[in-house]
Amino acid sequence: MLEQIQGLDDALFLWVNNRWESGVLDPVMLAATDLGNGGYLYPIGIVLMLLFARATFVRDAVLWTSASLAGLLVEGSLKHLVARPRPLEHFSAAIRAGQVRVHVLGPHLHWFSFPSGHSTTAFCAAVLFGGLYPRLLWPALGMASLTGISRLYVGAHFPSDVLGGALIGAVSGLFALKVVRPRLPAGWSGSHVSRNGEREGEDHAPKNASS
Repeated sequence: MLEQIQGLDDALFLWVNNRWESGVLDPVMLAATDLGNGGYLYPIGIVLMLLFARATFVRDAVLWTSASLAGLLVEGSLKHLVARPRPLEHFSAAIRAGQVRVHVLGPHLHWFSFPSGHSTTAFCAAVLFGGLYPRLLWPALGMASLTGISRLYVGAHFPSDVLGGALIGAVSGLFALKVVRPRLPAGWSGSHVSRNGEREGEDHAPKNASS
């Protein structure tokens, strides 16, 4: 069973990594990979909340932080427990024999492949932001999916690493929405009733999000 999964992983990885290789796609995939870097995505999320969702900023920032930490804890622990070799290490003998070529963009990584940390971060953000601002759900999931594919393209991960990271990220986002949010002080929501009777500052996409 494990050999069959690895065989499928190998085939899908090489198909994306080799067959999709293009000078046009290289900068696109590098940018998509950077979107899953928590060092970039976390502060970007905080700044966007501050700029466009100020009424619910405290609540949303706490949820974003909770989801990010949950994902980081699970993903980081599994990386060291599983210690799976990355494609460069897995295919090292075949590479030396000239039987396999791995297209690498960025650092040459060899270990701690499962799960993909970039995919964890990207899908955590997609689920959390989609839950807080529903109009952002599908665009965010699309960007997260592109980040996941980019991890194959740049030679850093196998497909199952990406799927594992996506699952951890999605669960982390749901954890913040379903477990943490109900336990936050009511005043942190920043919601109030406007003159026309609508509730403001609660679970709406930022006004400028679609522009």
